Amino acid sequence: MATVQNKLAFTPVRTVRLISSLIALFGMFLFAIERVLNAVSVMAHNAVQMGLGRYTNSFTGRFAASNFSDDKKLLAVLNQVKELLPTADLGLLILFILSIVLFIVAAFGIAFPKQFGHILVALKLLKWQEGTVVEGLASDAECANAANGESCACCKKVAESLKNVWNKIAAVLKKVQPKYWIFIGCSLVFVLVLVFGVRGCSAGSVFGGTQDVTDDLTEQTLFYINAQKSFFAKNQAIGGPKSLQMPDSLSTEYFTYRVTGSRFVATLNKDVKECPAGTRWTVSSSTKGFFTLELVLFRSAPKDTNCVFIQPDFKNLGRK
Repeated sequence: MATVQNKLAFTPVRTVRLISSLIALFGMFLFAIERVLNAVSVMAHNAVQMGLGRYTNSFTGRFAASNFSDDKKLLAVLNQVKELLPTADLGLLILFILSIVLFIVAAFGIAFPKQFGHILVALKLLKWQEGTVVEGLASDAECANAANGESCACCKKVAESLKNVWNKIAAVLKKVQPKYWIFIGCSLVFVLVLVFGVRGCSAGSVFGGTQDVTDDLTEQTLFYINAQKSFFAKNQAIGGPKSLQMPDSLSTEYFTYRVTGSRFVATLNKDVKECPAGTRWTVSSSTKGFFTLELVLFRSAPKDTNCVFIQPDFKNLGRK
């Protein structure tokens, strides 16, 4: 019976491992929170970027922001959120680093419970049970009963205790076999790959960072197509930029758009991956028929296969 009680008792080693496990659980909790908040942050970044792009890069967006109160309020909110996003990203980074540090501390406590226990006692986060004798450490009673003149001696003993703990850790590290060092090294590499891999997967882009380019081209092209269809339905004629209430030239971060009497041209301003600057997407408008006119829109995508990924369905825009 006594043997069973001893096995179930909380020995110093078991106590330290229990504390290490709790630290690991807390680290997992923080990591889970960071992942959820990071997903929310990615959505917030995309929403702000798309919203501001809508109100600054398109004619309809600028018109709405200048003339409608609800759009003015929404634009102001988007600008406020944009200013807060860098602070939120910094907070997420700190939370992520803290969770990793807790994992490392917990792993050390589980792998080296005796040494970790000495550190906890030296930091006065734990204390030995009365009567427990530990080499190199001053007992609680010894420090509590120390007179004013003896307090320095007690502090010296604590300092010596920390030094002894470090020496013990160094001695243990020297005895570690090479195969364990290989295991530790591989574990560190795995943690680094996990850290950068998880952070990298959080980037919210569909085409490796070119979703904004796709959205820009799609929005402006559809606006021209829909405006041309609407004008033709009322007037049975092709409309120019003034008739379509569009500027004859518009430049955004990614494209320069030009509208002539019957043609819409989008020219890429800078290289996007392997798609070179100067690449063009066009929509030509014409009519066919004699007694009954019909609007014909010819969409022309670049022949360079390196540019297909920007808008692979360009030739079908506005057909539905």
